[in-house]
Amino acid sequence: MIRLLSTTAAVFATGLIVMSASFAQSTPPNPLGKPAARSAGETLNQQEKTFVKQAALGGMAEVHLSKLAQKSENPDVKSFADRMVLEHTGTNQQLTAIATGLGMEMPKTLDSEHERMLEKLAAMHGKAFDEQYMRAMVEDHNKAVRLFQQEERTGHNADLKQFAQKTLPTLEEHQKMALGVSHRLSQTASK
Repeated sequence: MIRLLSTTAAVFATGLIVMSASFAQSTPPNPLGKPAARSAGETLNQQEKTFVKQAALGGMAEVHLSKLAQKSENPDVKSFADRMVLEHTGTNQQLTAIATGLGMEMPKTLDSEHERMLEKLAAMHGKAFDEQYMRAMVEDHNKAVRLFQQEERTGHNADLKQFAQKTLPTLEEHQKMALGVSHRLSQTASK
């Protein structure tokens, strides 16, 4: 009787092992332990897809334009540009991680508007460069603040909404800084 129970238990245990091994082989391996990326069509509505694209393009433009401005001889402009490169690079990486997790591809190049601005600034120097760069920063931050406010208010995806809420105060600070530097430049230009 004990032998029969032992044999039955062994057969049952072997069956469990075989079943779990076949189940493990039927589910794709996930080495990072993260949920599989879903397609953007399943998880994001059009507003959120637009938010990701515009936020990515704006952030990428901030970095490219600010790298040019790091050559400025004006300490306020240079300091602002240094901060934009550092902070927008970090923000861009966060957005990329979220979007990738949602199965959305990020833009790889600047849009035509920012590409034209980059070309225009690359040909400028001195005060003219500083003034044009700061005008562009004021405009871009005005757009970014509106974009992030809209996502914060009406977004449905929890990750994107949280990203917008967390990033918005920094963008508002950048907006104030850009206005301040731009104002100081225009005051020195009029003297």
